[in-house]
This record gives sequence, structure tokens and C-alpha cells, in this order.
Amino acid sequence: LLKTLQPSRSLLVSQTTFLTSEQLAERWQCHVQTIIRWRSAEIGPKFVKISNQVRYKLSDIEEYEAANTITPN
Repeated sequence: LLKTLQPSRSLLVSQTTFLTSEQLAERWQCHVQTIIRWRSAEIGPKFVKISNQVRYKLSDIEEYEAANTITPN
């Protein structure tokens, strides 16, 4: 008899945290329109766009913040 291999039913669940433009604006204490304007001008962290939904990976936000942190002398 031939055995049919069944694909695993377990799904890999991503532990990635995403923020909306509104959540990022709240985090940075600025207006959401500023985030939208910066995104249009290609300023700010990388973002993911699926259909018409824009999301920011928390890790990309933290990377952007670290790269733009200025330490006074």
C-alpha cells in the first residue's frame, strides 16, 4: 500500500509586532499626518504595504530610532 504524505497542519506563527501609522505617531508624539507625509517623502522607517494597509515592523522602527539617536559630546 502507498502512504499519502499529509502536509503538517501546524502553521508557523510570526512573532513580529506591527504598528499602524496612528500607533507610530502616538509613539513619536506627532500628528499622524506627519507620519503619512514622511512616508510619501521616503523619510522614516521601512514599512510594509499589503493592499491598502500600511504597517511598520517594530524592529524596523527601533532600528530607525537607533540609527537616528544623537549622543551629545
